[in-house]
Amino acid sequence: FGEGWEDRWVQSESSDEYGKFVASAGKFFDDEARDTGLQTSEDARFYSISASFPKFSNAGKDLVVQYSVKHEQNIDCGGGYLKVAPAVDGAFTGDSTYQLMFGPDICGMTKKVHFIFG
Repeated sequence: FGEGWEDRWVQSESSDEYGKFVASAGKFFDDEARDTGLQTSEDARFYSISASFPKFSNAGKDLVVQYSVKHEQNIDCGGGYLKVAPAVDGAFTGDSTYQLMFGPDICGMTKKVHFIFG
């Protein structure tokens, strides 16, 4: 993750309602430098951030996409989704086109993982 993350990641400016991400290892970690990642900075906000990656082909190979989510507070309702999408220009929103979306969703006693092809 490391230094320069703000140059690689673009926080969406499509809504004033979006919170800002910060770099943090969170409240609990093994190695602070190794465990640092993106963290939401305010409770009860929507967040949207994107980063590009080079074009690639996995023809004839498996494709593995993974990430970790660490919920440090007790939440009643919320999710943390990762979307794989075509390039966008700073306006990534919940309505942006995507090929794959997955991640945890918590609402009351219901806890599930969504996996959706767009």
